[in-house]
Amino acid sequence: MYKAFNLYLEESYERWYRDGEAVYRDSQRKIHSDLANYLHNETHTLNGNAIESDWFPLLNNIDVFLSHSHKDEQQIIGFAGWLHKIFGLNVFVDSCVWNHSEDLLRLIDNRYCYDSEKNTYDYHKRNYSTSHVHMMLSMALTKMIDRSEAVIFVESKSSIHAISETIDKTTKSPWIYNELVITNLIRKREPNRKMDVMLEKRAQFEANQLDISYDVEFYLNNLLPLKKENLKLWEGFYSKNLQSGVHPLDVLYTQYEKKNSVLLG
Repeated sequence: MYKAFNLYLEESYERWYRDGEAVYRDSQRKIHSDLANYLHNETHTLNGNAIESDWFPLLNNIDVFLSHSHKDEQQIIGFAGWLHKIFGLNVFVDSCVWNHSEDLLRLIDNRYCYDSEKNTYDYHKRNYSTSHVHMMLSMALTKMIDRSEAVIFVESKSSIHAISETIDKTTKSPWIYNELVITNLIRKREPNRKMDVMLEKRAQFEANQLDISYDVEFYLNNLLPLKKENLKLWEGFYSKNLQSGVHPLDVLYTQYEKKNSVLLG
C-alpha cells in the first residue's frame, strides 16, 4: 500500500452500478460446497490453507481497495464502477469477491459443531470454528490491503457513529476497525513509475485552488481527506491529460503533496 484516504461520499454513483457489477461478475468464482474436498490426504483434518485460498482468493494488480460498511454496498459498487470506467482502475470490494464467509461457516458448523441429540450447536466448537474462519478472512484482508496501491475508506452514517457528545468517531463493525488498523500498520511502498514533471506542477497548481480542511480522530486522522471536490478535480485533470500516459492514481496523489498543505488540514 502506498496511500490511504478517507472519503466522504456526498454524491450518488448509482448510474455506475451496472459498470461496477460487470467488473465483479468475472471475479466471483464457484466454491466447493463439500468440505471433503478440503481434507488433508487420509485424515479427517481440514486443510486451512486450501480453504483460505479457495474461499478468499487473492487478486493481483489491484489499484484501489475500498473499505466500507456493507450497508453501503450498492453505492460502493457504483463508485467502484466509476473508478473503473473513468480511470481504468482495478478496484477491490471484498463483498463482491468474498461474499461466502457465512456459507463457509455454516458448512463447517453443520458438519463439526452440530449436536443431533440435543438439536443444537456446541458452544465451544462453534467459537472455535468462527475464530478460524474470521482469522482466514482477516489474514486475506491484510494481504489484499498490502497488495493494493491505494486504500479508500468510505465514511458514512453506516460506518462511523457518534456515541456521545465527545466521542463521535466510532465504528460498530469489527471488520472496519480491522481494516483501519491495518492501513496504519501496513508497509508503505511508493509505486515504481516516473511522473511527468510538468504534468505534476499543473496538477498541483489546480489543487491549490481548493480550500479543504478536515480533522478526524484516532486511526481516521492518518487518512488523507478525500471529498467531492477532490474527485471532480481528479476526473477533470485526468481527462485533460489522458493522452499523456500518466497513471490516474499519480494524478490523485499530486493533490496531497507537501506543497498542498491546504488539502491536508
